Amino acid sequence: MVRCSHPDCAWRAIAPSEAAAWKQYAEHLVEEHASVVDAEIPEGMVQVKHEEDSEWITVTFDEAMSIHEALHDE
Repeated sequence: MVRCSHPDCAWRAIAPSEAAAWKQYAEHLVEEHASVVDAEIPEGMVQVKHEEDSEWITVTFDEAMSIHEALHDE
């Protein structure tokens, strides 16, 4: 089961497959935990930061997924 990793968020996927659950999770993150900023980010890139007070870094989507997985595997 896929659950949201944000503190105090009880969201969890209800889906027929693991792929569908991860798609729901991505949609949940964008809708509930993402912010829109006015920044020039190259096509195909995203910005992430590791901690609340850290700097934003610009990476590819795949790099962002790797960072996310590494942070949540601890």
